[in-house]
Amino acid sequence: MRTLLPQAAGLIVTLLAAAGCSPDAPQPVPAATPATNTAYSVDEDHHDHDDGPGPTSSAPPAPAAVDAATGYVQAWARPNLDQATWHAALQPLVLPAYTPLLGDTDPANVPATTLTGAPRVVSATTDAVVVDVPTDAGPIRVTVVADDGRWLVATADPVPEPS
Repeated sequence: MRTLLPQAAGLIVTLLAAAGCSPDAPQPVPAATPATNTAYSVDEDHHDHDDGPGPTSSAPPAPAAVDAATGYVQAWARPNLDQATWHAALQPLVLPAYTPLLGDTDPANVPATTLTGAPRVVSATTDAVVVDVPTDAGPIRVTVVADDGRWLVATADPVPEPS
């Protein structure tokens, strides 16, 4: 298996170069890996391991997922609220792991105050949807994931500037 690794790495570098990618270019990192397939790996002793679920294929975006992303940005873009009220409004819209980040945020530092257009779906699977929501401070990229029958925010960040 180890003899295939250098060949595979060379193939990946060739494919990335052909696609115009650069190892120095910033790459998007998904907040959650949606899954339905199983992925496997081989450890250094050549034992196979089930790495758990692998990625799903793309799917039409669920309208509820787009609504969840938009609703989050609407609730987030209220810098005039006190921290407790702002945090309480956002907490039920996000995954539990995201909640501590909001607790450390002062809403007065949120640059946006309003949405300025329709949301745009960047990618979608049956388990995760990435949506760019335009605001008066620039678009916010929101990743929502299916969690126990609801769409909850996993990440929200300004859309990266094109290079």
